[in-house]
Amino acid sequence: MVGVVAVLLAAVLLALHALTRPWAPPGAWVWREARVALPADPGQSPRTVRLPHILDDEGPAWWGAVRYELPWPRVLDYEQPAAARLALLMPRAGMRVRVLLNDQEIYQFGWDAAPERTVVGNAVPHYVPLPPMALASEAQANRLVVEVQARPLERSGLWPAVLGPQEVLQERHQSLLLWQVTGSWIMAALALFIGALALLLWRALRERLFLLIALASLAHGVRTVLVSVVEPPMPFEWLLLLRWSAFGVYVGFFVLTIEELFEAGLTWVRAGAWGVMVASPLMTAAALWTLEYDLIRLWAGAMTAFAAAALLRAVLERLRRRALQRQQQIVALVALFTWLTALRDFLVIQLNFPGDGDLRWMSVGSLVLTLTLGWVLVERAAGWARAVHKLNETLAQRIAQRERELSAAFERLQAAERQRAIEEERRRLMRDMHDGLGSQLVQTLNLVRNPNAQLDREALAGMLRQALDELRLTLDSFEPMEGDLPAILGTLRRRLGPALEGVGIELRWEVQDVPPLAALDSRGVLHLFRCLQEIFANVVKHARARRIVVSTWQRDEQVILTIEDDGVGLPPAEQRSPEGRGLRNVLTRAAKLGATVRFYDAHPGTGIEFAFPLRNGAQPPNSGWAP
Repeated sequence: MVGVVAVLLAAVLLALHALTRPWAPPGAWVWREARVALPADPGQSPRTVRLPHILDDEGPAWWGAVRYELPWPRVLDYEQPAAARLALLMPRAGMRVRVLLNDQEIYQFGWDAAPERTVVGNAVPHYVPLPPMALASEAQANRLVVEVQARPLERSGLWPAVLGPQEVLQERHQSLLLWQVTGSWIMAALALFIGALALLLWRALRERLFLLIALASLAHGVRTVLVSVVEPPMPFEWLLLLRWSAFGVYVGFFVLTIEELFEAGLTWVRAGAWGVMVASPLMTAAALWTLEYDLIRLWAGAMTAFAAAALLRAVLERLRRRALQRQQQIVALVALFTWLTALRDFLVIQLNFPGDGDLRWMSVGSLVLTLTLGWVLVERAAGWARAVHKLNETLAQRIAQRERELSAAFERLQAAERQRAIEEERRRLMRDMHDGLGSQLVQTLNLVRNPNAQLDREALAGMLRQALDELRLTLDSFEPMEGDLPAILGTLRRRLGPALEGVGIELRWEVQDVPPLAALDSRGVLHLFRCLQEIFANVVKHARARRIVVSTWQRDEQVILTIEDDGVGLPPAEQRSPEGRGLRNVLTRAAKLGATVRFYDAHPGTGIEFAFPLRNGAQPPNSGWAP
């Protein structure tokens, strides 16, 4: 790829050389000389000068209005002035310009503008059609004069002008506009865009190279704007100071960009770059103070030489380390190409070497360099993106590994929790069997072992049936009922119903379907069984009831279970004792279920209400006696 870039850049240089050879279209005349006079100094004899004629190279007397007389070429003749379609093309002239044909003004650029206004006429080419009515009847009798108003330090004056057919010169004028004006504004917009893009990337990634590219591109864009604008809203002295200061900043940050990109670690290059940025406004101010254009010319040459030396030293340093990367090679080639275009323009424009100064090579060189810096931005940003993507992949792999480890640990924890729950359930079951079934069996065993006891077969059988019912209730609590209260109550009815009917108590069933209750797991079912077993036992022992009614329904966000008997009813208030063991067991177990218990007068008999919340986490109010 590096070889391809080198060949392309060499081809561009050859094309620029071919395009910018001195231009002399067929049928046109190019003035290489002109008669010049100073209108403000009639004592100064007119003389012939070669074009381009730069007024900064003359004395202070020439830094005002200057009159150039262009003798009509003998090769351009016409028979009828009305049929002649001729035009004058001045690629560079200024600062302010006026064209006179036979003492008649036919064109002016900023000539009548207020003296305090800044007009940069040499920023644009001037195309002047010659009015047929202003032409003399004989071609050689025409007098063509170009007057300019000079400004020191701006290289005012006149460059080779062309006289010829309008269609030919108009086409040339459009080419010059495209090259000098449109190209400059495109370059400024591109440089500012790349500068803003690099600044955004620097804010996001904080890589120093992006900041240096941003500052170099922004400075280049600002300078290009200042060079391209023809009527800047500022005094000329400020314009010149800003131009050369921006150019110094551009050169300085460009050198710092090269040093950072090549990782050369050259202290003198960094110090020189900052020195260029500091010294540029000082040198410009000195030139404005002394009106010596040679100071600007010398400083421009010094900056060009310093940039070339810094680039060469950075490349040699990488070659010494044998670490010149592909990106660095391409940037070095483009920087060399840009430096060559700048050197050519410096020699042709500043030192008047032969060449077409109308078409500046630096415009193409700056465009290629700006695009290359944009490519570096994209490459570096893509490198960052690839690194981030790789890091994300590594991070994702590590997270996946940690997730697998956490999942395995969680599974082990769940297994341990299940084992702990099984152990806890086993212990609970053992406690319940010890307190219920075990107690019944012990009492039965003691009765059988007592030699003095009168064994009643019916009583003994009842005790054994009670123990068997206790065992069956415990086992029933382990049936998967999924919180279905009617099913749970149905199981209890099947176990306790025959016993109640055996003592003459009717069990009436008014159970409706209700939503499942999460609290009624195996442990909750056993708690409910114990509560209802205690309630039924109290009814059998104390209520002297003939009927028990079990009901369920839903009320708002609660499931209601009531047990009502038709017995003697609640005892008087002064005889109510909430401290009884059976009642304490009912309240304690109901609290573990998250249920509220309410005792009330059923008229006749006693009612007990269990209120189960449907929402998890709802705290029941304190249970107690109802009035």
